[in-house]
Amino acid sequence: MKNQILLDGDPYYISLRIKEVDENYFIVFNKQRNVFELHNSAQRGDTFALTIPYECLDERTIFLARKTRKENFDKLIRQMDEQNQKLQKNMVKNAVEQLKEVLI
Repeated sequence: MKNQILLDGDPYYISLRIKEVDENYFIVFNKQRNVFELHNSAQRGDTFALTIPYECLDERTIFLARKTRKENFDKLIRQMDEQNQKLQKNMVKNAVEQLKEVLI
């Protein structure tokens, strides 16, 4: 953890509130990558859980931690599949429309 700073306080108390989601969660700032990371001390081996995709810690971090919990894995995968199907359908529709314009 030489490139990481363990956060035990922040303006919105996210590093404390994250424990409401899972008592084993903790947040570090990775100095090398310049990002916040969520870690889980109960994981075997590496504690890394995910990179927090925000420049600052706020309520979105709590929401992301809840959303990506292991218990929500099946639901998250289903939502991703549905979104990918919609994107695929739109891409095909746009491609057909472009072909029609070229052929007409």
